Amino acid sequence: MATLLTRLELEQHLQRFRSILSDFDYSSLGNIRFLNLDAFYAYMDHVEGNPFQLQYKALQQELDAIQPYLPFVSSKRAKDFLDALSTATSDQEVETIKKEYTGKLRQDFIQFTRTVTTDVGWEEILRTCEEIRTRKEEMLLAIQ
Repeated sequence: MATLLTRLELEQHLQRFRSILSDFDYSSLGNIRFLNLDAFYAYMDHVEGNPFQLQYKALQQELDAIQPYLPFVSSKRAKDFLDALSTATSDQEVETIKKEYTGKLRQDFIQFTRTVTTDVGWEEILRTCEEIRTRKEEMLLAIQ
C-alpha cells in the first residue's frame, strides 16, 4: 500500500524544494549558456562532476517525495497525457507514457516555480499540492 505524506511533511518537502531552487548557484559555470531547459537538464544528466550535481541531486530527492502531489502546470500537458493514455493498448505502453510525462511534469513544475517570487504565490502552490494530497488520502480511505 502506498504511504502518503502528511500535510506537514508535504509542506516541509515543498519548502526544501523552494530553498534548493532559489539557492541554485550558477556562478561556477563561467561562460556556459544553455539554449533552453532541455539543454540544461541534458547537461545535468550527462556531465559527470558538473558543479550542480549535489544541488540537482537534492532537488531530485525533493521531487521524488512530492511527485504524487504535483499538479499539471498546463492544461494542454494534462490533455496530452490523457489523450496518450486513452490510446494505450497495453500495460507496458501505459507505464512508458507515465514515465515520459513524469519527467515532463517535473520539468514544468520546476520551470513554473522559478517564476513564483512571492510568498502568496508559494502559498497557492502549497494549497494546490495539499488539495491533491487530501484527495489521495480520501481515495485511500475509501478503498479500505
